[in-house]
Amino acid sequence: MDGTSEETDTGTGTAEGAALTAAMRSVLARVDAHAARARLGTGGAEEPADTPGTADAPEPAALDALVRCFGLSPFERELVLLLAAAELEPTTNSRCAAAGGDPERAYPTFSLALAALTEPHWSALTPVAPLRRWRLVELDDETRLTTTRVRLDERILHFLVGSPYLDARLHGMLTRAPVPEKLPPSYDRAADRIAARWTEAEPGTPPRVELVGGDRRSRHDIAATAAHRTGLGLYVLRAEDLPTDHTERDRLTRLWQREAILLPAALLLEIGDPDREQSAAADALAAATAVPLVVSGADPRSTEEAERVTVPALGDEEQFALWADALAGVPGIEGRQLRGLVAQFTLPPHVVHAAAATVRRGAGEGTDASELVWRAGLAEARIGLDELGRRIEPEAGWDDLVLPERQARVLREIVAHVRQRGTVHQEWGFARTLRRGLGVTALFAGGSGTGKTLAAEVMARELGLDLFVIDLSQVVSKYIGETEKNLRKVFDAAERGGALLLFDEADALFGKRSEVKDSHDRYANLEVSYLLMRMEAYRGLAILTTNMKKALDTAFLRRIRFVVDFPFPGEAERAEIWRRVLPERAPTKGVDPERLAQLTVAGGSIRNIALSAAFLAAEEGDALQMRHMLAAARTEYLKLERSLTPSEVRGWV
Repeated sequence: MDGTSEETDTGTGTAEGAALTAAMRSVLARVDAHAARARLGTGGAEEPADTPGTADAPEPAALDALVRCFGLSPFERELVLLLAAAELEPTTNSRCAAAGGDPERAYPTFSLALAALTEPHWSALTPVAPLRRWRLVELDDETRLTTTRVRLDERILHFLVGSPYLDARLHGMLTRAPVPEKLPPSYDRAADRIAARWTEAEPGTPPRVELVGGDRRSRHDIAATAAHRTGLGLYVLRAEDLPTDHTERDRLTRLWQREAILLPAALLLEIGDPDREQSAAADALAAATAVPLVVSGADPRSTEEAERVTVPALGDEEQFALWADALAGVPGIEGRQLRGLVAQFTLPPHVVHAAAATVRRGAGEGTDASELVWRAGLAEARIGLDELGRRIEPEAGWDDLVLPERQARVLREIVAHVRQRGTVHQEWGFARTLRRGLGVTALFAGGSGTGKTLAAEVMARELGLDLFVIDLSQVVSKYIGETEKNLRKVFDAAERGGALLLFDEADALFGKRSEVKDSHDRYANLEVSYLLMRMEAYRGLAILTTNMKKALDTAFLRRIRFVVDFPFPGEAERAEIWRRVLPERAPTKGVDPERLAQLTVAGGSIRNIALSAAFLAAEEGDALQMRHMLAAARTEYLKLERSLTPSEVRGWV
């Protein structure tokens, strides 16, 4: 068959398709010329005549990009065209059989290419050459290198005909990161730094950036913006999805680098909290990748060749602009409400917009917009904290709290410090002059059941905040560095919404500063210092509780703004607690709070006794009486490992 045979177009119907068809015809003409020589029994190197219409045909843009990006030689270029023709031109296989002189080999082979195409070289067949290294071609049988059928990779074929897509072998592993419409100015500058690193990387230097801090979505938004500005898409790969097998990981790395060139695109490798094996896999992929890469994670990693970009903390002005933009047009939202949101919440842009979307959906239902905004902010901010502490829905009010006037006054002062910090810090400028130690910290000291947690609940309700109880005995770890890591998770999550943090069992961490005799003593003191440092920098209210105030080092106490002693309630206070703990609807008969106040127990035990007595009365089908109280008191005292004295229960029954 000669080069004048009728041939089909690629079917694209475009100038690019016509150019690809012309280029394939030119290569097929060489195959036909080789077939002619074989028939005549000559081995001359005579160049075939140009196929009509191909002499001045433009180079297909996709083919030109493939040649440039993968460094293909003229021989490799023509082989790619021959393999494309085998898929697109129906006569190709018969022409290959004629050129090879074997009807059983009606397909392209390396031996045919070496004999028929321009400037053949054996090195093109090696696994390290572009064709096989980047998997542009596939061999049916790698044990028969020159005689087996050679196929063009499906992804490459679709690229040549103008139908680009992400290789199907990467589906399920990579996800496309959308480009946000707008970023805050500080995020925008971070994106510019990443883009500059990619575009200005010196030859031989991997275009790699380490992006740390912030939340995952913010890192993705910054990287996607950087990619967009350099003409790239961005795909995300999680470190936990990386194959740990070296061969599979190398195959994935090469496949992605090929995709990065074809799409074109950059890769964001998201490092969560990987184990040692995952870390090694992530480091190996990063080291082997020579295309734009972002290694993203909450914590910095030791990378010598990567420039580190930190997600900046949004300042008050940027936060104000975020809320104002997200809530634009919502009636009832004014500057005062926006300043309150900025003072309370530290939310990334995508969370602010999610909260605003919730407000817009509920705005038409007649609910106050400012209340909707506050509730939406709390709902978004508490995400992540539920896993780290016990959330208490604050329901108790000031009337439920029985404390001496001095302590109650200090609690209201603490509330004022939290509520007015936006006015004092920002509007009045104290944040600029004081700079550090602006967090509101308090220590609640007192025996068990004296009302420390109840007081925190009352304050949370007054401030409209969530109350999270963090058990320090569960946070403290015997492993060096783990306690700080656990505390950082708590504070980082709480910073989003300024929740009221109640660190219970502070004695598990605090104590008289020990003499540093070994590394464990030194790290124990560092743990305390780290906690106090984060408390002082925390935007919300952080409270420590302790049963043993005297055991605390005075150097630590000086760094806490408020110290509130919760005294054991006197008889008058106990009588008041009894009155408040008994519901009006509960049927009672002869219950005397003054006599009940003779029990020398704290408020927590009073509540336990009242509740247990109510169940005893309900079980009998009778009204709540003093005899039920006596039975419940005996049970509570057994739990406390104490004995009821005659004076405590005199006149009860």
